[in-house]
Amino acid sequence: MEQKVAALLRLALGVITDRLLTIVALCMTFALATWIMNNPDWLRLCAFAVFCICVFLPVLYKERNHEPTVQKPMYSERDDT
Repeated sequence: MEQKVAALLRLALGVITDRLLTIVALCMTFALATWIMNNPDWLRLCAFAVFCICVFLPVLYKERNHEPTVQKPMYSERDDT
């Protein structure tokens, strides 16, 4: 029973952290974009572009290369009955 609860908590934390990383990255990008709109400048725009690349590439890499959180159950002979 305790192993099932631990596995469920590990799954939930894995899903939450992946989504939370994306949400935090979006919030930080939005804040930087509003800072740029306050006083537009090429230097700020370049900093925004570098920031977005440095933040979103690792997030996208992590989301695409993580193992599936929910797997299909294996078929066994006991399932026929």
